[in-house]
Amino acid sequence: MKLILCLIAFASLTWPACPAEASSSCAYSSLWGVSGEKWDPAGRLPDFSYAGYHAGETNIPNAPAKWDFKRDFHARGDGSTDDSGALLNAIQSIDAGVLFIPEGTYVIARRIDISKGNFVLRGAGSNKTILLFPNSLTDLFGNKAKGTEQSQWAFRPGLLNITGKDPINAETRLADVTAPAKRGDRTLQLSNKISVAKGEWIRLTESDPKSGSADAGSLVHYLYGNLMPSGSDLIGTPHVVRFLTRIKSVSDKQIELERPLPYDVRPEWTPELHRFAPSVQEFGIEHLSIHFPWTPYPGHFKEKGYNAIFFQDVSQCWVNDVEVQNADFGIDLSLTNFCTVSDVTLTTSASRAVSNEARGWNGHHGIDSGHGTENLITNFGVQTKFVHDISVEWYALHTVFANGRGVDLNMDHHREANYSTLFSNLDCGAGTRPFDSGGSGNRGAHSGAYSTFWNIHASGSLRLPPLDFGPLLNFIGVQLAGQKTSDQTANQWLIEPQAAGSVCPVELQQAMKMRRLKK
Repeated sequence: MKLILCLIAFASLTWPACPAEASSSCAYSSLWGVSGEKWDPAGRLPDFSYAGYHAGETNIPNAPAKWDFKRDFHARGDGSTDDSGALLNAIQSIDAGVLFIPEGTYVIARRIDISKGNFVLRGAGSNKTILLFPNSLTDLFGNKAKGTEQSQWAFRPGLLNITGKDPINAETRLADVTAPAKRGDRTLQLSNKISVAKGEWIRLTESDPKSGSADAGSLVHYLYGNLMPSGSDLIGTPHVVRFLTRIKSVSDKQIELERPLPYDVRPEWTPELHRFAPSVQEFGIEHLSIHFPWTPYPGHFKEKGYNAIFFQDVSQCWVNDVEVQNADFGIDLSLTNFCTVSDVTLTTSASRAVSNEARGWNGHHGIDSGHGTENLITNFGVQTKFVHDISVEWYALHTVFANGRGVDLNMDHHREANYSTLFSNLDCGAGTRPFDSGGSGNRGAHSGAYSTFWNIHASGSLRLPPLDFGPLLNFIGVQLAGQKTSDQTANQWLIEPQAAGSVCPVELQQAMKMRRLKK
């Protein structure tokens, strides 16, 4: 079997030479090798090892619950009494800690807005503790439709909102970066000495030059691998780059980074260093269900706003063991960093796609990540069809979708120069629409550079996206429908034609993290 693998590797010219210890059931990518020995920090495979809660270096906490929703705040959980007031009272009364919500169905008839961290909503288990939101955002606030068609609530907020502040301004600014640096470098030259400690997190930002300047659009064009147009709506966007890293050392006006740069640094992009100081951290939602009443799905952009969880400008937060039923929008991560969404299931009580407008869809977005960095969505199940099942958009960096499945999963790239995203060990179910994607056409191609698809399979073969989908894409162990498997496109795709599921490691992000932490 090893000999067969080596002969196939030789024929494809994309696999590395087979090591003596190669498993008879494994193939290995030229980008990673057996255990990362082929990985190049300046190469086309990004470093996804920092994605998730506390960069994957610690488990989601499991502190004991001090407060009981029924005992301490007189919630009923009987499926008919409105417990909104009790929940708002609990949130206001508890400075920090875990609120345990016992088994039962709690009617939450109002929108719940939370702006503090170090707080956990913990149920007795999904489908045991149910938060039932009977009202949509349209029911609560009306609906000033945008234009002639688009609902005010097609995207956000949720009916359970956790929002903070994560400023990038003069008060957080530490220094300008005064010399160019290349992707993969770890050293930056600064305008002044900065007072930071070894191991402290800092943020590198870069902005696309203003419209009308000679370099306008150049940073966004770079995020598209300098191979595809930047998109007119993105030109001149401030703080497009928001890279987080710890400091390894400081020497006068020079710093050494713990991590290699995922982007070039250029003076025309106004590179700056900022403190990383999010106001809301350590918020968790776990072991519960969020249910909405069954209603027909009204169609794309006509949603009433049965939107579940919305995180914005928060870091080191999590959603774990949560079921969401009958949602227009399941979970939205906007401007979040180092957040983990794990063991989430998206369901319907019965098909919502009962009208021609629905076109087979049961909701708008399932799980979406935009603007933020290092977010991990893992062990998820999309047991229905959304317009966009899992989505990445708006300059997001190092978003990881791993170990997930869907009835007919689509990996939506919603344009806006999303950069370096990983889809790893995913089951696309029926596999009829794996790359169906949306987003406004004036915001560039669907995917930015270096999106990586690793061990992607379905019940049948998958078709590659159109050639203008995005630049510098990596397809490793994707179950393809007899399409060409060589790097010959103008946008420089790399396609390694191993059988789906046969590439080792099976799940790339976990392997990268374990290698970094040497576990």
